[in-house]
Amino acid sequence: MRKNQLTLLDNINQSNLLLKDDLDSLEKLSSELQETFTKTQIHRTRTEMEVSVLNTTKFPTPSLKYWQAMREQNVMFTELVMLSFEYRKNCIEIKILERDLVKKEDNLERELLQIELEKKTFIGKQQERVAKARIREIKDWSDIKEREAQQMSEEDLREVDNSQLIGYTKRWINQSIIMGSTGSPAERQNLIGQLRSGILACIGKGILDKVLDGFNIDIQDKIRKEYGV
Repeated sequence: MRKNQLTLLDNINQSNLLLKDDLDSLEKLSSELQETFTKTQIHRTRTEMEVSVLNTTKFPTPSLKYWQAMREQNVMFTELVMLSFEYRKNCIEIKILERDLVKKEDNLERELLQIELEKKTFIGKQQERVAKARIREIKDWSDIKEREAQQMSEEDLREVDNSQLIGYTKRWINQSIIMGSTGSPAERQNLIGQLRSGILACIGKGILDKVLDGFNIDIQDKIRKEYGV
């Protein structure tokens, strides 16, 4: 990595983009920049996945967490496949540049090809870093799915829609509690509509008890009274 970092600084130096004082400042920061290059977060950390993406307000049940984790994992895998195409393309473009560099006789044209070659090489290194980060997140989503699956029934694991109504209705109750009397008229109308539809559907399917399980008894009583259950 140290070699790569020096190469990057050399590229900046050769460009004559910066004044000498600025180049000296970069050189003094070379160790720090190396650490930054190595440690900089590319995709979501495990904490962000657990707390931000799968927050308990929006995903209050193991099933909702599981199926959302599957969607997130699929997006990450699809992007990895697309990245692999771009990486292969970049590798071929590097080979073409290397081939053309040998043939070119004009010095200025050779310089242009050399710059493009160095740029493509840097792009390839970045693609490798991104790919490694995507693999890490794919594995983290797999761990999360395995954990949540242990709390799910075979029916819930078989099809996303089998437990979605319970999970979504719990979500809308959570959001309604948090929103209270705040929120814009449009937000409140949308949430009330979703919540009412969810509760009525749960009553019709005889699963309201599963939805209310875990909520404060006052919340349960309020909902039962409002819907005459």
